[in-house]
Amino acid sequence: MKNKLFTILISLLVASCATFTLSKESLVEQLKDNQKVAKTSNALSLGTEYYSNQLQKIKCTAKNGKEVYLYTAKNMNCIITKTSTGKTVNLYFDTVYIKNDTLFGLKSRIMGGKRNVPLNDISKIVIQTETTKFDNVTVSVK
Repeated sequence: MKNKLFTILISLLVASCATFTLSKESLVEQLKDNQKVAKTSNALSLGTEYYSNQLQKIKCTAKNGKEVYLYTAKNMNCIITKTSTGKTVNLYFDTVYIKNDTLFGLKSRIMGGKRNVPLNDISKIVIQTETTKFDNVTVSVK
């Protein structure tokens, strides 16, 4: 009985997450143009601070192929697939920033776990979030 409840709970959690994609070039452009890297503190991290990109929204592609502006949230994850190994690196999106030719981010805000991935080693970027506040991208015709 406990196993069934656990399986149902995990299934609901996974099913409730929305995923979005964006190209490496799009992420780099948006971060370089808009990131304001600043130290942020987390009440749960007992006074420790971490660097945050301070982005309010990011342009992504939804599963249906439409471009959207996804509003950022603390629970957003950025899943980077490395070209060299095919392995993924999971980071909190608000901790992701670019310095020189490297993407940096944290695996955990409480424990740290700073990761870095050279930009030329990124093959895929997926944004995963529990909350899905977004605006559709509109194209103005002149």
